[in-house]
Amino acid sequence: MTRIAELSGEIFQVDLEERGKPGWSAGYFIKGGTDWMLMETGPASSAERILDAAQSIGIDHSRVKHVAVTHVHVDHAGGLGLIARHFAEAEIWVHPKGGRHMVNPARLIEGSMAVYGERKMREYGEMLPVPEERLRPAVDGKIINLGGRSVEVWETPGHARHAVCYYDMRTNGLFSGDAVGVYLPRLSAAFGCPVIRPATPVPDFNGELMMKDLYRLAHAGLQYIYFTHFGVASPAQLLIELAAGQLSFHLRIAKDCLDEENADEAIVIAKVTAALREYSAKVLRREMEKINVNEEMVAPEMSLLLDPLDDSAEGLLAYLQKAPANGR
Repeated sequence: MTRIAELSGEIFQVDLEERGKPGWSAGYFIKGGTDWMLMETGPASSAERILDAAQSIGIDHSRVKHVAVTHVHVDHAGGLGLIARHFAEAEIWVHPKGGRHMVNPARLIEGSMAVYGERKMREYGEMLPVPEERLRPAVDGKIINLGGRSVEVWETPGHARHAVCYYDMRTNGLFSGDAVGVYLPRLSAAFGCPVIRPATPVPDFNGELMMKDLYRLAHAGLQYIYFTHFGVASPAQLLIELAAGQLSFHLRIAKDCLDEENADEAIVIAKVTAALREYSAKVLRREMEKINVNEEMVAPEMSLLLDPLDDSAEGLLAYLQKAPANGR
C-alpha cells in the first residue's frame, strides 16, 4: 500500500519508493481551490505509487492541472512522460534548460546510463517523451496559480543548470528538490537533530552557485522545506545553514584529495568517496553509541546517506577541476 502523509496546508506527501526503497523519494500533491498540483514524479517505476495515492486521496485525474519537477534527473523526472499521459489536463512545468530533454529524452537516457549503469536504469523504468505543447517554462519569479493558491518558481542552478525550487505561499514552504540536499527523517528523529547530506552530482554541479542558492534561501524567511529526499522538515533556517556548512566541508575534503595530484582520476574519486564516507559515518557511529537505535529501522536511510557518495565525489571533483579559482 502506498504510504501517504497528510501535511498541514492541504499537502499530501507520497512515498514514491524509488527503485523499491521506501523513504528514498517523495512526491507531493498540493490542493488549490478545486485544482491540484503534483510536485515531482520520481522515476517511471514510481508512477504506480502516484496513481494509487491519487485514488486514495480522491483526486480526479482531470483536476490535476499542473505537474512540476524541480529538475530533469531521472530520479526526479524520469516518470514525467508517463504521468503526463494519466493527468492529461495538466500543464507540465520544467526549466527551459531541461525541457528539451523531456521532449526527446534520448541524450538524458544515454547520460543517465553512463552514470547509473544498465541495471539501475532498468529499475528506474522507461523514460517516455513529454508532448512539447504541454511544457511550460519554470523560470525564476513565475507564479503558478492553482485557484486560490499560488506557487512561485525560484531558480537554483547550483545542483544542476536546469534546477528550480517551488515556493508555496500558503505554507511558507519550499519544495527544494536537491537544492538543500538530502534529509534523513528517521535518523534525525533518532539523534534529536537534523541529518542532511549535500547532493553534488555530475555533470554540472557548481559549488559557487549552490552556495549562492543556499544564501538566497536562508534569507527568504521560510518555515518548511519539502525535501524530495525525503519528507517535510523544519525549521528551514537551520536546515539551510546545516546544508551550507556541510557543503563547505565536502568541498574541502575533495580539494585536499585533489591536491595530492594523483594522475589517476579513478583513484582520486575513490579517495574522495572514502573520505566522505568516513566523515559522514563518524558522527553517526558516535551518536548511535549513545542511544538505543533500531538499526533495521534506519538501515535504508544509512544507505541513502552513504551509498550515493561516489556520485557526489565525482561531482565535487569535476567542479573543482573546472573552476580551480573557486576551490584550489
